[in-house]
Amino acid sequence: MQNKQASCQQGFTLIEAMIVVAIIAVLLAVVVPSFNDFFDKNRLKRATEEVYGLIVKAKAETVVRDTDLFVSIDSGTWCAGYAAAANCNCAQTNPAAADACSVPVAGTDVLQTIDGTSFTGVAIAADFDTRFNSIRGAANNGRVSLSAGVWALDVVVSLRGRVRICAPDATRTMGYSGC
Repeated sequence: MQNKQASCQQGFTLIEAMIVVAIIAVLLAVVVPSFNDFFDKNRLKRATEEVYGLIVKAKAETVVRDTDLFVSIDSGTWCAGYAAAANCNCAQTNPAAADACSVPVAGTDVLQTIDGTSFTGVAIAADFDTRFNSIRGAANNGRVSLSAGVWALDVVVSLRGRVRICAPDATRTMGYSGC
């Protein structure tokens, strides 16, 4: 006489478990590169929008303060900042230093900088120095090129002081217009 419970199979066989693990491995091999691309794009967008925001803020403050402001971007140390003096050192952490990218706010020097520590994998291709005129916010032409992986975005400043983000590669726009 046979035991009914012993004849009913429960659980998975070793072969079934190995097939499931193999399917999961194949799916991960397909999905992981997509995640890396996703993170590259998002870091690049955040970095570009930070640089864009800093430049727009400098343009707005130059009119409000009625003084020319200079934006400096250093690709060597991956930093950006603005001050009333040309070629400020955006890597300077002491706002009272003579070459710091700082402006006085209520009698206290305040750093006006961003740095690339939050944007690993994002590179700035060229140095950038521009001056915003206090009368109309006009500026000299300038372009900041940022890239991460196969993605690239530019922040462009026109002679009239217009600041915009554009994509140099028309096939990889990330929602921005082409340059």
